Amino acid sequence: MKTIGNRYVVVDLEATSTGSKAKIIQVGIVVIEDGKIVDHYTTDVNPHEPLDAHIKELTGLTDQRLAQAPDFSQVARKIFDLVEDGIFVAHNVQFDANLLAENLFLEGYELRNPRVDTVELAQVFFPELEKYSLPILCQELGIPLKHAHTALSDAQATAELLLFLREKMLQLPKGLLERLLEMADALLYESYLVIEEIFRNQSILTSPDLVEVQGLYFKKTTVPLKPRKLSQDFSKNISLLNLEVREEQERFAKEVGLLLKDEPVSLIQAPTGIGKTYGYLLPALSQVENRQIVLSVPTKILQNQIMEEEGKGLKEVFHTDIHSLKGPQNYLKLDAFYRSLQENDENRLFRRFKMQLLVWLTETETGDLDEIGQLYRYQHFLRDLRMMGIYHPRAYL
Repeated sequence: MKTIGNRYVVVDLEATSTGSKAKIIQVGIVVIEDGKIVDHYTTDVNPHEPLDAHIKELTGLTDQRLAQAPDFSQVARKIFDLVEDGIFVAHNVQFDANLLAENLFLEGYELRNPRVDTVELAQVFFPELEKYSLPILCQELGIPLKHAHTALSDAQATAELLLFLREKMLQLPKGLLERLLEMADALLYESYLVIEEIFRNQSILTSPDLVEVQGLYFKKTTVPLKPRKLSQDFSKNISLLNLEVREEQERFAKEVGLLLKDEPVSLIQAPTGIGKTYGYLLPALSQVENRQIVLSVPTKILQNQIMEEEGKGLKEVFHTDIHSLKGPQNYLKLDAFYRSLQENDENRLFRRFKMQLLVWLTETETGDLDEIGQLYRYQHFLRDLRMMGIYHPRAYL
């Protein structure tokens, strides 16, 4: 049986400003039917007023070019016919939908489409990002955006983002999508329609990479690869990491290696910028066998940096089993979170945060709440959801 999907009309407008007196100067529309892009439309619009320097620089449009463009009244019917029977989609949908609806109304057309905002969908389904502007999302997800602030280019990128979001939803269990729909009134617009479409067409089979516990879904623990033995030669280890040997770093590593052999307790000081982390980790790892190394650092920022850089390199090249351990407040107390899902919380922001957490739990390998972008916005809600007392790695599962 053929699956019929929603018809989405993705719109981007360029305007003379972002204020209440803004006039449309360019329209870009991309139509999606049954999960595929099927149509494009773009036109310049004559605003009958000069552009300011900022808008000219931003869009690349000029007064001379727009003077040759049609009035909005001349293209209103074509635009309305494209948009009328679809779900209106935009990145920050309020601006585009309100401005287009106002201009169409003045020409005798009433735009009453449901609205989908790719910003709020991205916030739910990509909870680890810090920012959600279209250029940043395109960069993070590998979506082409050749000419930012050109209406059709932005509309095309937004359409690709919507398809990317749909594809991600398809990878999630049907039970999780159902739970997300139960809380979808937390979304400001009718963005739930995308989740609902995928839910209707989703298989009931659970992803083999996830495990379900009481309606919550977690990424399965992967078996670590057999560690590779490091060379006693520091420069060889650095080369295997695809890095260049630095003279000061190599000298530092040699001193660390000698101290680890001869002294139970040692103190060594070195200047910044020489690559100290690999300088002490590689000699230490090359000397231990069937033992563990505990590395203590003064800040979580440095801890995260080591995990993202040196720790990642050690895992990929030497299959080193490395974990980041933090205080219990960095981890979710699952029984408290589960209880919160049963409560009909009136706070829209908290309900949306719970949607983000449900998605994040399917992706995290550490359970570290620091992975979530913009976590500062939710500190008040986390007060009763954090772990307390003793924490053990992977205990959050």
